[in-house]
Amino acid sequence: MTGLVIFAFFGGAYNSHAADESEGVMESLPEHLIYLYTEVPKGDGPSVGESQLVVRDRRWEPNRLLRVCTFGGNKSVVALIRKVASEWNAVSSVKLDFGPAPDGYNCLVSNAGFYQIRIGFSERGYWSVLGKDSESRLDPLVPSMNLESFNRIYSEARYPAADITTKAAPYDKAVIRHEFGHALGLLHEHQNPSLKCQDEIKWEGPGNVYDYFAGSPNFWSASQVERNLGFIQNTDPDYQAGLPDAKSVMMYSLPKEIFKNGSSSKCYVSVNYEISAKDKEIIAKIYPTVSQGQVAQYAAVDRSTVKALPLAMARSESSDIKSRILVDLESNDDYVRRDARVRLASFLQSSPEVDANSLIRAMNGASYRYKLGVAVALAKSSESFDLDSQSKKILKEQANATDDPTLEASIESALKKAGDHAGRK
Repeated sequence: MTGLVIFAFFGGAYNSHAADESEGVMESLPEHLIYLYTEVPKGDGPSVGESQLVVRDRRWEPNRLLRVCTFGGNKSVVALIRKVASEWNAVSSVKLDFGPAPDGYNCLVSNAGFYQIRIGFSERGYWSVLGKDSESRLDPLVPSMNLESFNRIYSEARYPAADITTKAAPYDKAVIRHEFGHALGLLHEHQNPSLKCQDEIKWEGPGNVYDYFAGSPNFWSASQVERNLGFIQNTDPDYQAGLPDAKSVMMYSLPKEIFKNGSSSKCYVSVNYEISAKDKEIIAKIYPTVSQGQVAQYAAVDRSTVKALPLAMARSESSDIKSRILVDLESNDDYVRRDARVRLASFLQSSPEVDANSLIRAMNGASYRYKLGVAVALAKSSESFDLDSQSKKILKEQANATDDPTLEASIESALKKAGDHAGRK
């Protein structure tokens, strides 16, 4: 684990078709993502749980539906990912949604809104960001997970979607389980302080771990070694640790050469192909089912952690983002609507003032969710808006016409930000 950094490469081989799955490239996050993790997250320090090694502050909210899309996926690879990754759904209130079969969700389609987990196939290696980092740290239109070449390996021509799970390589299925474990907030188990793998690694002397990974094919720097194999408290201060689980699918299959006792080390394990019993227990523990009333509390706007949109966007990018936001404002999912309102507030600050006026004009005849979304976004924006007289008139009319106190209060706040006051007639 790159610590706060989620480099999340599974096992010891970066390519599932390598000659030996226990050796090969150990891959970290690509360079364009590493810079995002130069600061450690603020938290209250580590805490102790009952099992496994997980993040705390970056977990998803309970009862969350995480929509998963692919960049350049095909029917067969989507079927494989859907089938294998859905194993996590059986033990968690947070569910993975892969979209309609057989094609699944396409990350590039804007009329379906935003996606929480976005799978690419073109970067090097296998990796995933941890939990909500896919929304809070990454641009919402870039991959949050990478399964290198899976879309080419599992093409429809070579692997019919109907029997893909029986014909796919066991190691590749383990990779999917592992990376989705990261997407749900699980850390690398070999860095669990309870397991004490760091005590068994050769940090000094001939054949030390730094020299091992400094050479081909990894070429790791000393800091990379320490992030990926060192003490978790130095890089992920929001970790929660408990009883060790050497059978976890999140456990690295590390080379025996880096251990003082070689293959006799308790931290030297073969590839763990399946989700372990303790993996299931911890996911069920951190994602319990909650009531709809509790969901409403979690879905409050001020609890959103989505990343602010860039202050300047190209016209094509701006149009794409606006389309996705408007779709999400109408979602049946409380969390999606919440994040859409926050994104809309951010979007309005990076677009011409006329955008706010055009959104208000569209309120006439629009749904309640649209009206509330626009009103909340205007009210929550960090900047005031110079609304024209027609927009102010429409907002006042909407405030007077509604019997919903939430919508009325949101419109009132929006008008105050614009230097006006609604008032009920």
